[in-house]
Amino acid sequence: MRTASLPGECLTRTKSRHPTVTVRKASVEDLDAILDIGLAALPHDPQWHYRFPYRHEFPEDTRDFTRARYKEFLEDGEKQWCVMVAESADAQHPRGAKPVAFAIWEIVNIRKHFGFCTPSKTSTNTSTPRTAPSVKRRRDGHAQRMQAWNKTTSWSKQRIFDDIYGTGHFHLQILATHPSYRKRGAATALCNVGLAAATRLNMVVSVFASPMGRRLYRQLGFCYVNEVRIQVEGEDQFVILTAMLYVPDVPAFPRYDFWSPNSAMTT
Repeated sequence: MRTASLPGECLTRTKSRHPTVTVRKASVEDLDAILDIGLAALPHDPQWHYRFPYRHEFPEDTRDFTRARYKEFLEDGEKQWCVMVAESADAQHPRGAKPVAFAIWEIVNIRKHFGFCTPSKTSTNTSTPRTAPSVKRRRDGHAQRMQAWNKTTSWSKQRIFDDIYGTGHFHLQILATHPSYRKRGAATALCNVGLAAATRLNMVVSVFASPMGRRLYRQLGFCYVNEVRIQVEGEDQFVILTAMLYVPDVPAFPRYDFWSPNSAMTT
C-alpha cells in the first residue's frame, strides 16, 4: 500500500509543533545555507575532529567535499535521501525565515517497505562524495580513520538495525543545528517530523548518536541499544557512537530494553 506519491512526503506532511520554528523540505537552493550550518555545527562533534584532523590546515577541502556531499543529498530526488530544514523567523532574511538546522533522513527503506521503485545501489558513506569536487586527494581528512568510520558504521548498521528490523526502519543520518540557534527547538522539531512519520507508518527510527545528541534523543523517546567503537588498529584515539532506536507503540516490533555502557561494538 502506497501512502504518498514520494517517500519523502511521509515526512513533509507532518508540521512542526514549535511555533517559532518552521520545518520544510529542503531544495538545492538551500545548499549554501545547509553547508554553512554544517560547517559551523559539526566541528563541535568529536567524530568530526577524529575524521578530519587537518581541516584547519585545508579548510577549502572541508568546504568543497562537504558541499559536494550535501549537493548529492539534495539532488537525490528522494531515491534514498530526504533533507529537511528548520527555519527561524527573521525579518531581514529574503524568505522571512532563516535556515538554522537541518536533518538528512535515509528513506530507502520507506521505498522498499511500501513497494516504491528502489534504486539499484545504495550507500551509507557520509564522509566522501561519490563524485569528488576534483581529482585531488582529500587533504583535511585522516584516510585510515575515514575508512574505519565507513566500514564500522556500515557493518554496525547492518547488524544492529537492518538484521532485526529489515525494511521496517528508516535512519536519521545527520542532524545539525547552527551553534547560535541551539536550544531553541529546531533539532526537536526536525526529529518530531520523523517520529510522527514513524508512528504513522508503523516503522522504527534508527540513529547513531554522537555525545552531543544522546540527551536530545533520549528526551524524545529513543532507547539505547549499544555502543559502537571506531578505532584504527594500532592507534590510541577512538570515537564512540551510541546506537539508538525510536520504536512506536506497536506490539509487532521487537524492543531493546538494555544498554551496557561497557559493551562497545567493534568490527
